[in-house]
Amino acid sequence: MVTLLFICACVDKSNSIDNQKLQDELKEYAALEATEANTKKFIEDYLRDVNSSDWKSKLPKYLQPNPEAFLKEHTAFRESFPNYKATIKHLIVDGNEGIVWINVTTTYAVQYSFESEDDSYGDNLLKDIKAGNQPLSWDETWYFDVVDGKFGEKFDFLKDNYKVLQDLKVAESSVK
Repeated sequence: MVTLLFICACVDKSNSIDNQKLQDELKEYAALEATEANTKKFIEDYLRDVNSSDWKSKLPKYLQPNPEAFLKEHTAFRESFPNYKATIKHLIVDGNEGIVWINVTTTYAVQYSFESEDDSYGDNLLKDIKAGNQPLSWDETWYFDVVDGKFGEKFDFLKDNYKVLQDLKVAESSVK
């Protein structure tokens, strides 16, 4: 009888440890799921705000320490492309990191003239192309992280500049 009680006590203790492990794993999973939901909401909200007419007042809350530099360049960009609209095609998140594939539609209304030393977006190629209200559409892919409700330090960007040049009817003439 004592042996049977001892075995039951050991099994009970083992079940208690297993249950605690499962509860801890569930808490970790719930925390990861919440982080991923926040990351998804962050990029959806950012793109909603970048598409809005008052984007300039809304974007600083998403940007890390120096939003002024980004806003200066993006303001010049939006002067050339006033009806910019970004639409999510695909979005994948893993914790606080994400990859979003977006499609941009706009019109090239005013010749782009912003001089950027670090032309990360490839917009300098537009400086010599005359604007004539040409409709444009291209895809972009962003890799990013979200830290404390803002874009973190991880950000990479791929833009289909060839498609932009095709829409502007300069791609064929520049390839020899």
